[in-house]
Amino acid sequence: MNQQIYEQASDWLVKHRDGGLDAQEKRAFDHWLRESPQHVRAYFEMSSVWEDLPSLDRSWNPSAEELIARARADDNVVPLSAPPAAVSSPLLSAHQQPPAAMISQAPASHSSPEAARSYRKAGLLSALAASIVMVCVCGGWLYSQRGVYNTAVGEQRSLTLADGSVVELNARTRIKVQYTEAERHIDLLEGQALFRVARNRVSPFVVSTGDTRVQAVGTAFDVYRAKAGTLVTVVEGKVAVSQPKSQVYLTAGEQVLVTPVEIAPPQRTNVAAATAWTRRSLVFDAAPLTEVVDEFNRYNARPLVIQDERLADFHVSGVFSSVEPTLLIRFLRRQPELVIEETDTEIRIKKKY
Repeated sequence: MNQQIYEQASDWLVKHRDGGLDAQEKRAFDHWLRESPQHVRAYFEMSSVWEDLPSLDRSWNPSAEELIARARADDNVVPLSAPPAAVSSPLLSAHQQPPAAMISQAPASHSSPEAARSYRKAGLLSALAASIVMVCVCGGWLYSQRGVYNTAVGEQRSLTLADGSVVELNARTRIKVQYTEAERHIDLLEGQALFRVARNRVSPFVVSTGDTRVQAVGTAFDVYRAKAGTLVTVVEGKVAVSQPKSQVYLTAGEQVLVTPVEIAPPQRTNVAAATAWTRRSLVFDAAPLTEVVDEFNRYNARPLVIQDERLADFHVSGVFSSVEPTLLIRFLRRQPELVIEETDTEIRIKKKY
């Protein structure tokens, strides 16, 4: 999507924020949305940034449902679910209604000019209907994704939320932000994030990963949704970690692993190591090779692949850069029991003996 479309979307958002649109501007905005699905996508992406700000004027900020309702109410929509022979439109009178053959093929050269015009009009109506449905479907999906933020392989991102809380997203992470009057809620759908929570005793700050809830008032903590379970590390303050049948409290410097079965006893931990990813570092202390591979693959498009089950007992200790993968590869090559094979698509690890 080009920069100009984002700039146009931003302009419309600012107009909404600065006091709404008059009737003429509303029509222009409606026309701009309908011009392309990319316009709908850009507008919803831009508005997701502002959705929690009280200064945003919502007097006319159409949802996907409104767009669909408006599209269905227009006289120029042909229902796509109807079979070709049954297609009709208020814009075509009974004697102008094109026969079924006109929908599937062009009129023969000896056809009348009126039939040719009817065929062209039917084609335009079908194309317009398809375009409007595409806009509405695209808009509906994007509306469902409002408040969702994600990072790609090797990408990290920092977000400042409406209440002033700051979220740092590690690579390959996805969250959904849902603020209400009663609760500031974050769903950690995938990956790892560090939360620095703005204090608000009236509205608790909750991070959830499935059935696991981490609640804080004003604190800083790291949540990692890993394969083994949810790993919670408290950097500052105090948090409550709960499941439907149990709950524990953690203070600064403590860490806990939560699995679908239980909440393990809290342990003292190295907070600097647990949050080293925010400084583009990977810290391993006798970590299983499988864990090292999982972490490496968050940051690199060409993944590590373990090709020998006997390496399950191989452990790694050290500090490595997450932005310079060759350092870890060089380290693994120096291990006498390992064989490293590189291809264009992956890096294979095998046991030498």
